[in-house]
Amino acid sequence: MTDHANTAIEWLMRAGYGARGVVYLIVGGLAFFAALNGGEAEGTSGALVFLVRQPFGSVLLAITAVGLFAYTLWRLVDGILDLEDEGDDAEGYANRAGQIMSGLTHAALGVSAIVILMKGLRTSGDDSSAENWSAMLMQHPVGRLVVIAAGITTLSVAIYLFVKSWKAAHRKDIVRKGMAETLEPMVRFGLAAHGFVLLIVGGLILWAGITANPERAAGLGEALRILETQTFGRVLLALAGAGLAGFAVYCFVMARYRIVPRLTDDTLKTLASPAS
Repeated sequence: MTDHANTAIEWLMRAGYGARGVVYLIVGGLAFFAALNGGEAEGTSGALVFLVRQPFGSVLLAITAVGLFAYTLWRLVDGILDLEDEGDDAEGYANRAGQIMSGLTHAALGVSAIVILMKGLRTSGDDSSAENWSAMLMQHPVGRLVVIAAGITTLSVAIYLFVKSWKAAHRKDIVRKGMAETLEPMVRFGLAAHGFVLLIVGGLILWAGITANPERAAGLGEALRILETQTFGRVLLALAGAGLAGFAVYCFVMARYRIVPRLTDDTLKTLASPAS
């Protein structure tokens, strides 16, 4: 690829991670303050509604939507061209498929942002999209299997995030900089917390598919509200909120310091490189 193409891909990546970080920072912040003040946690759709209600909210939401679509394009190009050097074996193809799925998920979130912009403040922040698409899918013969597969996929992503946090696998993709190293504990906490919340989401979607009951499916906001109803629910919600804010920090670190393996000089030092 030409230098211009490489630069464009890197900018798509950085804009995408930045927009993703904004969404999770709002989700985490709302959850944390809901735990402190007794409000209600919101999911990603609720975060977009919250954003549009702020001063210059329409402009901020439009910029965020552009960033989310940039993330989609980055992940599609990444997965198709294997910019991460995942390889051509079964594991490599599975990882590349996961990258593409991540991009498509954020495309759906970008579409939600556009819908909110078109409807303005009349749009509800109710995070019922998982229930809605589950109900739609179950109207078709193989829909129930698709919902089950979606639940398993979400659970797989959750486990992947736990492993990524435990092994600090992301360090090989981050340039060795003092700020990136300083933020590392928060980044790892954020990855694990996001994985924990996705375990709940994936489990609920899987159970909805197994029982053929779309009302059991839930998205991120509902998962947070379920946490709040448990013993020590406020504490759990506060930890989850702080963790999702930590995941936002991970996104911001990636936006600023991430490298693309196949587009980067091999001599560049990353956080995984041996200290000189």
